Amino acid sequence: MWVKRSGIIYILIVLMFVLLVIRIFYVMFGKISDKTEAAAGSRSATLELYSSKGVIYDRNICALAGNQFAYYLVINPRGFDRENIDYIAGLTGTDVQQLNSKLQKESIFILKSYFEPKQIDGVYVYEGITRYSENPTACHLLGYLDSEEKRGLSGVEKAFDNELSAFASKTTIKYSTNALQGVIAGLGIEAQKDTEDTTNGIILTIDRNLSLFTEQSMEKYIEKGAAVVMNCNNGELLALSSMPEFDATNIEQYIDSDNGELINNAMVNQTVGSVFKMIIAACAIENGLSDFTFECKGGISVADRVFSCQNQKEHGHMTLKEAFAHSCNSYFIALGQLLGYDKIIETAQLFGVDSSIEIIKDMKSASGILPKETGVLSIANLSIGQGELMISPLEIARITAVMCNGGYLVNPTAYYGTYIDGQIGNMSSYSYKSRIISSDTAQMLKEICQYCVSDGTGVSASPQTGSAGGKTASAQTGRIGDDGQEILNTYFTGFYPADEPEYVITIFALDGQSGSATCAPVFREICDFISENY
Repeated sequence: MWVKRSGIIYILIVLMFVLLVIRIFYVMFGKISDKTEAAAGSRSATLELYSSKGVIYDRNICALAGNQFAYYLVINPRGFDRENIDYIAGLTGTDVQQLNSKLQKESIFILKSYFEPKQIDGVYVYEGITRYSENPTACHLLGYLDSEEKRGLSGVEKAFDNELSAFASKTTIKYSTNALQGVIAGLGIEAQKDTEDTTNGIILTIDRNLSLFTEQSMEKYIEKGAAVVMNCNNGELLALSSMPEFDATNIEQYIDSDNGELINNAMVNQTVGSVFKMIIAACAIENGLSDFTFECKGGISVADRVFSCQNQKEHGHMTLKEAFAHSCNSYFIALGQLLGYDKIIETAQLFGVDSSIEIIKDMKSASGILPKETGVLSIANLSIGQGELMISPLEIARITAVMCNGGYLVNPTAYYGTYIDGQIGNMSSYSYKSRIISSDTAQMLKEICQYCVSDGTGVSASPQTGSAGGKTASAQTGRIGDDGQEILNTYFTGFYPADEPEYVITIFALDGQSGSATCAPVFREICDFISENY
C-alpha cells in the first residue's frame, strides 16, 4: 500500500517538474504552438519593397522623378492593431475599405508614405526612395510608368525608357513565414538590395522651381489649360505644364475620365484667336504694308457677312501698332484682304505653323492646321485667327520668340544631357536657329508687342519690375457651356524683360473669361517670380 502511495507521489512530482519546465519554456520563448509551427512549417519568403530606375533631373540637377525619399510600411496583419486602421489609411492615402481587405487576407503587404509613421505593433518601417515626390511638377512632360513602375508608358518616361532602365535597382525584404504567409512572431524581417540605388539618369532643360511656381499660379486662375516658359534665344523649355494635372502613381483612375487629365494641352492643337495677328503683322511689315491705316466703325463687311470688333467697339482711325494693341478685328481683316491668302500662308509656314515640334526624342507636338479654302471669307477668318486654323500653345510660344529674338525661328527642346557617376555628359548639340524675318521687322514687332502691354489689351500683364511685350486673345471654339454661353479659348503670350528679352511665356486657358482677365495675370506673376529669383 505504502509502495503504491510512494509511486503516485513520485509520478506527481515528475509531472509537476515537467509542467514547470513547460512554463519556463513558455515564458522564455512564447507560445509552444507558434514554435511548433515555425519548426514544422516555416519557410523563407521575399517580397519587393521598392524598385527604382534612372533619375530624371532638371537643369540644376534637382530630381524631377526618381530618388525621392519615402517611408515603406511593411504590415503584418497578424500583429497589427486594428485601432490604427484610420491612421494608416490617412498616412498612406489608402482607402479604408481596401486596407481592411488587405488585413483580412493575413498576408504581409507594403504601403508607402511621405511622412514618418508612429510606432505601431505589426508595422515594420523602412526608409527608401520612390519615383515621384509628394509635390511633383511637369507631370505631362515626365509621363508615367506601368502599374508595376517598371516600364515607361508616356512622356519622357517612355522616350528614355531604355536609358533609365539601365540603372534599375530593387530592394526586397526577407522574412520567415508559415503556410498562411504570415510572419512568425519573433523571427523578424530583413531588407536587402540586389543592386545599390543609383543617381544616374538624364537631365532636362526644365527649371523645377520655375515650373512649380508656374503651376501654382495657374491653379489660381485656370482649371484647364497650359503654360510654356521658354528661353527665347535657344528654345530651351524651362516649364511645360498642363491643367488638370494627374497623379502618376494612380493612372487607372483617369482611364474613363472625360476631364482630360492625361491630355497635354500644351502640345495639342487649339483654336487660336488674336495671337495669330502676330503673323499677320509680320507678313504686313515684310510686304511693305506697315503704314496701312483703317477707319474702324465697330465692324467690317466681307461677302455680305459682318465681322465685328469685340462688343462692336468703334476703334476709329487705326495704325498697325494701335490695331495690334487694341486687337481691332476690322483693321486686321482689311489688312488680310490686301495681303491675300498665299502671302499669309507662306508667312505662317515660315513660322513653322503647319509642322510638329519634337521637344525630345519621339515626343512631338501636333502639327498646326492651316485653312485650305482661299476665298475672302476664309481670309477674313484667318486674319483674326478664327475658322479652321488650329495651333498648339507650344507653337504659339515659338512664334512669340521670333518677335523678340531678332527674327529667328528656334525649336523648343526639353533635353539637356545625361548625368552619369556625378558627371554631366552627352549634352544636347541641338542648335537649330534660322532667320525667317528681317531684324528691322522683328524690332517693329517687338515694339508693337510692348505697346500692347503698356497701352492696350495686355495692361494686366504688366510686371512690377521692368516691362514686357505680348498679345492677348479670345478664340471661339464652337462649343456651348452649361451656362448657354460659347466656350472660349483664351491666351496671353509674351516676352520678358522687354529691353533684352530672355523668356517667352505663353499661357492658355480653355473656357477662360478673356486673355487679359484669365491668362495675363499668370504671365505677370511668372515675370515677377523671375525678377525676384533669377
